[in-house]
Amino acid sequence: MSNVAGTLELFAAELARVFEPLARRIEDESTESILEWLGLRPAESVAGATELAAALSTSATAAANLTDLIRDLTAAISREDAAAVASTSVALLEQVKNAVHAAQAVATALQNLSAGAPGLSPPQRAELAAFAGAFVDRLLNHLLVEYLEQRFPQLAIPLLATGGIEIVKEAGGPANSLNGAYTRKTFRFDRAVKLFTDPAGLLREVYKWGAPDFDGLALFHALRNLLEQKFELPAEIIQPGGAPALLEAFAFNTEVNNSFSPPGVDLSLRFPLSVSRTETFSAEDWQVELTTQASLAADLGATLRPLFEIEFDLPEGAVDFLLAMTLQRSRTAAPFLMLGTARGSRLEVRSPGLAGQLRAHFDTASRSAVLDPEFRISLNGGRMVISGEGGDSFISALLSGVNLDSNFDVEASWSPSRGLAFIGSAALEIALPAHVTLGPLEILSLYLKAGLASDGSIPVELSGGFSAALGPLRASVDRLGLIATFTFPRGGGNLGPAGVAFAFKPPNGIGLAIDAGVVKGGGYLYLDFEKGEYAGALELTISGFLSLKAIGLINTKLPGGQPGFSLLVIITAEFNPGFQLGFGFTLLGVGGLLGLHRSALLEPLAQGVRTGAINSILFPTNIVANAPKILSDLRTIFPPHPGTFLIGPMAKIGWGTPTLISVALGVIIEIPGNVVILGRLRVALPTDEQAVLILQVSFLGALEFDRRRLWFFATLYESRVLFITLEGEMGLLLDYSDNPNFVLSVGGFHPRFTAPPLPFPSPARLVLSLINESWARVRAETYFAVTSNTVQIGCRSEMFFGFDALSVEGYFSFDALLRFSPFYFIVTLSTGFAVKVFGLGVYSVHLRGSLEGPTPWHVKGSAEIGFLFFSISVDVDVTFGERRAETLPPIAVLPRLQAEFEKLESWRATLPAAGQLFVSLRDLGSAGVLVLHPVGTLQISQRFAPLNLPLDKIGNQKPSDVKQVTVAVETGGLAVKGPTREKFAAAQYRDMDDAAKLSAPAFEPLESGVELGAAGQPWATGPLAQRNVRYETIIIDTAFERVRLRFFKFWDGLFTHFRSGAAVTRAAVSLAAEKQLRPFADKVEIAAEAYTVAFQADNRAYETRASFGSFAEAQAQVANLLRFSPELAEVIHVIPEAEVNRAA
Repeated sequence: MSNVAGTLELFAAELARVFEPLARRIEDESTESILEWLGLRPAESVAGATELAAALSTSATAAANLTDLIRDLTAAISREDAAAVASTSVALLEQVKNAVHAAQAVATALQNLSAGAPGLSPPQRAELAAFAGAFVDRLLNHLLVEYLEQRFPQLAIPLLATGGIEIVKEAGGPANSLNGAYTRKTFRFDRAVKLFTDPAGLLREVYKWGAPDFDGLALFHALRNLLEQKFELPAEIIQPGGAPALLEAFAFNTEVNNSFSPPGVDLSLRFPLSVSRTETFSAEDWQVELTTQASLAADLGATLRPLFEIEFDLPEGAVDFLLAMTLQRSRTAAPFLMLGTARGSRLEVRSPGLAGQLRAHFDTASRSAVLDPEFRISLNGGRMVISGEGGDSFISALLSGVNLDSNFDVEASWSPSRGLAFIGSAALEIALPAHVTLGPLEILSLYLKAGLASDGSIPVELSGGFSAALGPLRASVDRLGLIATFTFPRGGGNLGPAGVAFAFKPPNGIGLAIDAGVVKGGGYLYLDFEKGEYAGALELTISGFLSLKAIGLINTKLPGGQPGFSLLVIITAEFNPGFQLGFGFTLLGVGGLLGLHRSALLEPLAQGVRTGAINSILFPTNIVANAPKILSDLRTIFPPHPGTFLIGPMAKIGWGTPTLISVALGVIIEIPGNVVILGRLRVALPTDEQAVLILQVSFLGALEFDRRRLWFFATLYESRVLFITLEGEMGLLLDYSDNPNFVLSVGGFHPRFTAPPLPFPSPARLVLSLINESWARVRAETYFAVTSNTVQIGCRSEMFFGFDALSVEGYFSFDALLRFSPFYFIVTLSTGFAVKVFGLGVYSVHLRGSLEGPTPWHVKGSAEIGFLFFSISVDVDVTFGERRAETLPPIAVLPRLQAEFEKLESWRATLPAAGQLFVSLRDLGSAGVLVLHPVGTLQISQRFAPLNLPLDKIGNQKPSDVKQVTVAVETGGLAVKGPTREKFAAAQYRDMDDAAKLSAPAFEPLESGVELGAAGQPWATGPLAQRNVRYETIIIDTAFERVRLRFFKFWDGLFTHFRSGAAVTRAAVSLAAEKQLRPFADKVEIAAEAYTVAFQADNRAYETRASFGSFAEAQAQVANLLRFSPELAEVIHVIPEAEVNRAA
């Protein structure tokens, strides 16, 4: 801010801004709207009065002049014109006075109309006179409050909370009254002053806080207004008869507590509370940032007593707190010289920083706390320059030709628990580009690295990158040098109190390239001894016919640092020209992949189809130059995994001479694991050099045996027809697990469709781009998708032609959902066209709507035509055509269900999942006979239609005989143990709208039959039998004369000891009683997902014991409840059982 603007000038500018909303309203709105804004419902004789219109026009002119003067004052301040600032400020204050006088003139006009306006009744004249008397005060208060809300919201919120600002929604009078509904905004100057002089008295005056008759209503009304208007959170005040008032809001409630005097309030949080706030302060080139974070457990309770005594009721859980402060210099500031001279060798930093933070973790159950302080220092925008300029003659001669200039960023942290650490690495590392040539040797870069070892020593690495050229041979090494290790032994070392030892630093990388005419190629070897990783790449081309490539990756350490071995090798051979295979096909290359203790991750493989990472696997090109990228892709896709092996044959096949179509295909078999097919297709017609059509597709398919699913993903990239660009993606998922699913998508999904979890990225739109220039753009995109519930199709096209001065643009789009029987479709479409001059709309047409049909047709939409600053819109909602039931004939359900139950495959005899069989069955040897074990169960299940569910349809046909099917069993000796469930698509049996189809699960477990078992106790035991255990002694010795020995008994202690190792002791029957005494199970069990009907207000269960195994069954229960109680439509809904509010 310039120094020429003083307090008076700034006050004048801010005071003038108070009237800006009035200027906008008078300019943009009618007289009726302005008066209604302040609470007057004007009669026609008042709104159309010439005197009132003239007064409002004068007020508008005065307010508009204020805006112009503010603009002039701002310009004068920016020019630092003190005279203009002073004169404009005086004019601005004078114009503020004129604006107030203009408002008083409007009030005078209203007062005159209250006496002389025709057609007003006496009560209306009295109301108009009262409004005129309060007009100026009401207007100025409204403008001042809106000014504070917009310019200083941090000040407006505490003023609103303490009564300094009052915002009240005033209800209007009856139909014939001139008092209209409006929002009254008042700035209470007396309360604003009292906030600083007597805050306790202010709270007592506004809310009765601290008074014996405190009822909380005024406080709750203020809190509700604050939540609804400032934070857009719903809140409601509840006044139960004879009970204290209660404020219900999102995530918390508060209630008056009358158990002590003066009364206070109880606060209760219903959800975990997480608060985060950051404040930033700037001063010249420095910036200070303060951060506060707090995380509290759910159901936190507190009691607030007057004035501000707080008692917390902490639940068992954790409270986390963070306080951090950061001091940072701006990166745009001038460099700060730390060492050296300004023009010579120097070390400088542009943005140093210092930070400190304190983390605290409180455990309310154990009443313990853990503190974790941390300090950080950063040197961002650092620069190191080594130059002979400015030095003496000896130094300048020594450094002749050497000029090192390198940028760096360094950040380090220290904490008591972790010690000193460098951010981003375990050591301080600086790389200096050199590019110094010494004959055939070139120094590419110098490295300096220092860190702290676990034994307390300080290793310092000084190394460099070098390259050399010797005839056709060129070699390079990276990070070759020495390591100096500093130690601090107790008895001292070779440097007094310290000791130093030097060691050779082997290179991290070695590269070699050769160009000897017949043989061309090169290789690169990467060595990382700290990580235990070694990698290499080799490429040789012999006589231009044979190209051999090999990539290897070896790890001797697992990612966690444990010892381990893993290997990955890719070898390929490509032929030019290829070997003829017949019918125009040629073999262009062969190869393979071998992995020992390596796995294949499908997610990065699927991402690699989109990013091109699979090109690092399938016949990679220029592997020496691209070695870092190829090795990075291989590390991501094939990480070490003990016990897993990979085998991957690859082939490259072409068609035509020269090659017009080529396919690179690889099959990766994971043992044990999945099977992956990946490939790359390229089509160039008529020739590669003069191609009219180029299609390039990368694809990936996987068969996952563990998840029982098959999927395929492909992407079209860098393709064109003539000059028309083509791109897009497709995906296919066939899931045959316990949660079956089917998804086919070409170009993505309907915008409102929530796709199920996919193993591949959501396919991008199919795009055809005719023109893509800065002055013109013509583009079209489309999609098509089929799921178990829906068929989706859509398209969008857009066009743009123009320059800076003039442009024309238009668009057309539609999205459709189709249902085949009864045939139904809904299409939503929008189209528009606009002409703009210098970015401003001159003429535009927009159409938006939906079409449903065909019996009947329903058209709904809107049309809008705009010209300059005017627009005309028309809404349409028309239904026409006759209602015809275009459906298939009804279907009889019971005969088909009976046929399904009579099939042998619908009957299964199963053994219990847990428990003991006690007896075994012999092999009967006869096929087609169902044998039931005495403790087993008989499952009778079918997949034609779900049971105990209202059936609106069967596929696309209405049921003709039943609406709901229930199965009962009448047989001796067997009892129903429970229902069996199969996966059904609920949309095939229930009438669902399009939104429900999009959001409903594809398949749900619904009742399909019954499970029968033996009635009563399935097994029983006889009475306890007591036996004496005696042992016979047998001595095996050829020289021993056998004698007859008596049976003898062991002591009980020895008998128990020997019994513990016997197989009978370890049997499940013997351990059953012991397991019942264990407080915890051996493993965690995950229950199947269930659903509950609950209240929408707080998610309490509508029926305490009602739980449903599927979403469709819960929805059917809701439909049944609404049949008898329609008023529950907006009260209850279906939620997962895990989301039920148990505490309410």
